[in-house]
Amino acid sequence: MRLKILFTFLCATCITLTGLAQTISADAADYINQFKNIAMQEQIRTGVPAAIKLGQAILESQTGKSRLATEANNHFGIKCKTEWTGPKIYHNDDATGECFRVYDNAEASFIDHSNFLKTRTHYAFLFKLDVTDFTSWAFGLKQAGYATNPNYPAQLIKAINDYDLAQYTLIAMEQKKKGIDFVVTPAKQIEPNKMAPATTVSTPTPTAPAPVSLLENTKVTINHTKAVLATKGSSLLAIANSNKISLSKLFDFNELTEMNILDQDRILFIEKKQKYGASEMHVTVGAETLYSIAQKEGVLLSSLLTLNPGINKDSVLQVGQKIELRAAEKTSTKKTKKGKKK
Repeated sequence: MRLKILFTFLCATCITLTGLAQTISADAADYINQFKNIAMQEQIRTGVPAAIKLGQAILESQTGKSRLATEANNHFGIKCKTEWTGPKIYHNDDATGECFRVYDNAEASFIDHSNFLKTRTHYAFLFKLDVTDFTSWAFGLKQAGYATNPNYPAQLIKAINDYDLAQYTLIAMEQKKKGIDFVVTPAKQIEPNKMAPATTVSTPTPTAPAPVSLLENTKVTINHTKAVLATKGSSLLAIANSNKISLSKLFDFNELTEMNILDQDRILFIEKKQKYGASEMHVTVGAETLYSIAQKEGVLLSSLLTLNPGINKDSVLQVGQKIELRAAEKTSTKKTKKGKKK
């Protein structure tokens, strides 16, 4: 009798665990379907592997169900840091009541995650790794201080393998060769954002998607400089007014000639761009120009013209052409401090 009871209990436990695994798998599958396009788009834009981005998002946000994800649209556990001037939420992490960033939508979190890694010197070595080498990226993130959990690399690698996330890195690589970008549709909110005012996001009628066509007028930070991803047909005066700058400054910051309505999807800076890029060089994809690279990298066009003599600002560059973003630096003996930097 005891054996029968034990057998029945074990069978019931197995059924329960199987059902739980299926539920977790279904949640992860839905989450991946929601965000795979923006992960691949961000790989094309910045070089952060789509597999790594999706794997980190799954772990950090608990497939979009963590408090930071549901209340702050923060899917990567990125803390405020000194440069953050947006909304904030306080949450217990390594210490009690730590400050975390709040985003208008989940997609903005995915974009900021790329910029966060791309613009910090202690993550620079990651971008010299092969984009398909997710094992080295996983251990590199831990080494750079993204997480304090000693098992973080193993957990990240397991998520990538369990959900076959490496395929999205390969798809993005293929699309990059063809100069094709992904159409990103705003994801449904799991819960209304409790920490920031709700925003209405309209999806433009599909035409030929431009490289920056992510979300209408989404605010981002590129190379430590604030910008918006503005869609074709937007009023430049309205964009200037909503960001509390003059129209003349908007033209000046973006090295634009005067226009009333945007002729195409564009990255528009609302602060003066930096003299040099966050990384050493930009490798061209699709039909890029020196001007479009200046906008994507948040660098003054005049700097790029100086660093890349012989290239006209409007010349269409060859795919795979290397564009210098920084002047050659002298070897520095300065040591960086260790510790968690996320």
